[in-house]
Amino acid sequence: MSIKTRKIGIIGAGNVGSHLALQFAVQGLADEVVFYDTNMDKAIGESLDLLDAVSYQPHHFEAYAGTMDDMKDADILINASGKPRKQGQNRLDMMDGAIATSKEFLPLIQKSGFDGIIISISNPCDIIAEYLQYKLDWPKKKIIGSGTALDSARLQMQLSTQLKVNRRSLTAYLLGEHGDSSMIPWSHVKVAGKPIDELLKEKPELYHMDSKEEILKKVHEEGNIENAKKGCTEFGVSSATAELVRAIYHDEHKILPCSVYLDGEYGIHDSFASVPVKVGKDGVEDIIELHLTDEENEELQRSIKILKEHFERALTL
Repeated sequence: MSIKTRKIGIIGAGNVGSHLALQFAVQGLADEVVFYDTNMDKAIGESLDLLDAVSYQPHHFEAYAGTMDDMKDADILINASGKPRKQGQNRLDMMDGAIATSKEFLPLIQKSGFDGIIISISNPCDIIAEYLQYKLDWPKKKIIGSGTALDSARLQMQLSTQLKVNRRSLTAYLLGEHGDSSMIPWSHVKVAGKPIDELLKEKPELYHMDSKEEILKKVHEEGNIENAKKGCTEFGVSSATAELVRAIYHDEHKILPCSVYLDGEYGIHDSFASVPVKVGKDGVEDIIELHLTDEENEELQRSIKILKEHFERALTL
């Protein structure tokens, strides 16, 4: 009997794709990564650079540039294709280009015979994840968008900094679009299990923060600031995606905020959006349905309306 090593295919050897592979090497999450990129030289260069780094890492790791056929026996395929946001763009503004790129590699996935789990990062994340599922007719439990995993990390950073509480002691997610319409279900934000509103009311001299509206604004703006300052975002999204990969490979049954197909949950049908999801070796194991206030539900439904309108247009491109 031979032992199967952990193999991941990455579409796109750009900033995010290359940092993803480095995360897998450093954390020992995978044994083999194959890059597919229309710029083969870039894929080769990133692979060689990664192999240089492995000499100083504790885990054996292989990386190389290849074709989609080389990914057919991968466990996980990650869509990290596309270009960074231009200044002034929001994620939804990137849809036309992302759909055009997706059309190029979709037939290659079908032809390759790959049948594992797909994680899609490319923006607009929810739209592209749904587009891939729709066009490939992929099992809905086996395709996940990274979604608000990154946005939620930004929220946790804001709360941790302002409340002076370690991030690991916080439960805080964003729901809906990975983008400007995402919302915070404040009724479910907790510190060590205590609702945040209770904590702020009981000890205002010790725990205080910006208004909820200001915190949401800062979370929404952080990606724009990063793009303006450095030209891309890469570390946060690669770490968030590595967390998804870990949950899958180690069958952790971990609850993570990510974009999945909703079929009745939260009153939402036939749409991808971010909610708390239980993730394990088979992909989506369960969707955790939070009981939202009427106001929170209205905010979430507004976000879903935006996603549905853009997905309908995506199908016409």
